[in-house]
Amino acid sequence: MAKLATTEASLMIGLDWGTSSLRAFLIGSDGGVLAERDGSDGIMAVGPDTGDLRGDFSRIAHAAIGDWVETHGPLPVLACGMIGSTQGVAEAGYLDLPTELSVLGRHLTSVELTIGELHIVPGLQKTSTEATAPDVIRGEETQLLGLLDAEQIDATTVILPGTHTKWVRCQGQRVADFSTSMSGEMFGLLRTSSILSRLAEPTDVFQSDAFDWGLSVGGDDPAALTSSIFSARTWALDGRLHAEEINDYLSGMLIGAEVAAQLTTTTDSAVPFIVCGTADLTMRYSRALRRHGRQTTEADPRAAATGLFRIAEQSGLVPTKENTHD
Repeated sequence: MAKLATTEASLMIGLDWGTSSLRAFLIGSDGGVLAERDGSDGIMAVGPDTGDLRGDFSRIAHAAIGDWVETHGPLPVLACGMIGSTQGVAEAGYLDLPTELSVLGRHLTSVELTIGELHIVPGLQKTSTEATAPDVIRGEETQLLGLLDAEQIDATTVILPGTHTKWVRCQGQRVADFSTSMSGEMFGLLRTSSILSRLAEPTDVFQSDAFDWGLSVGGDDPAALTSSIFSARTWALDGRLHAEEINDYLSGMLIGAEVAAQLTTTTDSAVPFIVCGTADLTMRYSRALRRHGRQTTEADPRAAATGLFRIAEQSGLVPTKENTHD
């Protein structure tokens, strides 16, 4: 009886397998996270010249979840993210916009690893037009499904901040449009590899005044961003911007310009914004949106686990609640 209870409680394993990170979730029969692990073995941990692609990814997967498989048995394993890209273990493809998130489970790609069969969620793609470039997301589609309830019918803008921040426009669980901003990656390069990094002094203390100053500079004139960035150096030389404030000033400027530019295409002020990211990034984007009079809902950053569970239900990898009997 004890073994049966354990098996029922642990229903599946979900992996959010990105470029530089791997988050693993042991998920129970109600979709709740029973255990969670964060690691740095993203797909970049496997080099492009490897002679054993599946073997290398198998070893990473075994290190992350092998003991769960040994303890709970051969649970279904479902992954989203860059593991399904051309640099991952198997290409999972893309679904074209507009996309109903309820169909993701019908388009899984499967590959055999030493821990068992790995099922991979497809990404979403926006095709190009004469006026717009193509765009893609991979991993965020699963977060979106975890954030948006099936009963939801209203328009929503979801912001998924990170290295490549996604702005997604949804109607219920239907993804109508999205765009990508590289503000996070630009900040990382400025903070570590630019002339500005020689003046900055890293600190764990949020410099709110410097960040808000940066929001104003970036948000008031987004088109001048590349010129405005240099002010981090000149204000520091002038003595008004202290060394420990430079990084937050830059962060505010980049996020401020990004938010202001995105809001030019979001004319309906009544459309709600959901922000889902790390606590720090969620706070920064919410602060920037409030500067423009927009209210935000700050979502659970573990939305990917909920999305993986819902996709597993869609695909039949796990039973739906109505088909589960005590």
